[in-house]
Amino acid sequence: MAASAVRGAMALRANAGRPVAFVRKIPWTAGPSELREHFAQFGHVRKCTVPFDKETGFHRGMGWIQFSSSEELQNALQQDSHIIDGVKLHVQAQRPKILQGDQTSDEEKDF
Repeated sequence: MAASAVRGAMALRANAGRPVAFVRKIPWTAGPSELREHFAQFGHVRKCTVPFDKETGFHRGMGWIQFSSSEELQNALQQDSHIIDGVKLHVQAQRPKILQGDQTSDEEKDF
């Protein structure tokens, strides 16, 4: 994972419990600004993270949108379909990581 993607993922992970949507199937023609613009219709977007691959320069087709409130997240999730550049996005609420046993947050590998 690229360093910028790791920083973005760690920043959103640090905001556990905050209203975050996980977005898949992002078309390669769209970037963070298009996602931010699309999801702004549902409320204030605090952060938009789309990890890019250093080798190819393209994003990985997934991202995270952090809203200011849970109500804004629910507004986005209630939308039947989200379409950017003719592609239907898959949007779901980010599930919080549940630590098991003696696992600490430093040992988490992925979102």
